[in-house]
Amino acid sequence: MTNNPNLQRTEQSILVAEESLKSARGKKSVSVSASGSANASKTEAVDVSERVSAGLSASLPLYSGKRLETAIKYAELGIEVSKLDFIKAQDDLIYQVVTSYVNALENLATSKVDLETEKNLAEHERMIAAQYDAGAKAKIDLLRAQVETSNALQDAARSHAAYEVSLTNLAALMSTDSIASLTVEDFNTRLKLGDVENYLTEAEENRCDLKSDALRIEQGELNVISAKSGWLPSVNANIGTDLNANNNSANRWHPTPDASAGISASWNIFDSGVTRAEVESAKVEVERLKLAFDSDLDSVHEDVVTAHKNLKIALLRLTTTQRAVELAEEERFIATERYNAGEGILLDVLDAEVALSTAKKNNVSARYDVARYSFDLAHAVGDTLKAIRN
Repeated sequence: MTNNPNLQRTEQSILVAEESLKSARGKKSVSVSASGSANASKTEAVDVSERVSAGLSASLPLYSGKRLETAIKYAELGIEVSKLDFIKAQDDLIYQVVTSYVNALENLATSKVDLETEKNLAEHERMIAAQYDAGAKAKIDLLRAQVETSNALQDAARSHAAYEVSLTNLAALMSTDSIASLTVEDFNTRLKLGDVENYLTEAEENRCDLKSDALRIEQGELNVISAKSGWLPSVNANIGTDLNANNNSANRWHPTPDASAGISASWNIFDSGVTRAEVESAKVEVERLKLAFDSDLDSVHEDVVTAHKNLKIALLRLTTTQRAVELAEEERFIATERYNAGEGILLDVLDAEVALSTAKKNNVSARYDVARYSFDLAHAVGDTLKAIRN
């Protein structure tokens, strides 16, 4: 949250929107301008003529056909949109970080299973090698044990590399160059999955992108009002003062102060359809924004339903894979005991060891899918941070 440059860039848009509001308000307030000039001229048979003038004028818009008022309201809504976009960017970053964190946990747990499997198979290989040297086992048993140990070693290397890659992804999101100081610790998930309708309702109320879409529609309607102001007059109040000074032939300056005040109005009677085109364009933009809102709403519903279904399946897989691990452990025990008693074959022992490894990795996948899809659902609803706190 502190280091991520994309989040910092999004935060800067709030400052830009605030400055835009100041600009819009300034256009409705008093504006003061100053002017000055100095010139000298000489014509044939005429002495040199010198003239200096300075002026100060102020103007205040009295009526603009709601153009200035809508510009201020548009800018105020722009600040709210920028803040909502920033909150959405925060939630997206939190979701990306926690997803990378869960991926790292899963890869770490998978790596531990592969290392344990490699250790068990290496122990089998040493046992078979000793029996082979004693002439009690055939060479084919030793070769098979060596192949399984080699395969397990490769799996362990791949899973450890995947773990380091996931840490690298996490470090990138944290804007950290090194993964040496990064560690991940497991956590428990307390979850009660509710009805999907409740999550849909919560998403419609919470999602900042839907709120931003609604505000953009309101901004578009303000643009229609602003465009219609082209058909209405503009009225300004003006006040000013001028000071002119002339140099005569006696080389004396004569100042002449002037002052003025009044009200001016302008009205564009005919503009070749420019205003009408701007109004129609603004109306079409409003319809486009409404369609974008409907499309985003459909996407939100799809995200919620998909995450809910995935989480429901993951919870079911978690139960079944836990049972599968228990059965695989029992199978390995029986196969090992039968082999040690001379009643079984090595293939049964190795197959049972591989089956146990597969069952454990499936259980790891299901366990972290529960966590991952929990955060998917929370992100779809619009509050990942709340899910983390829970």
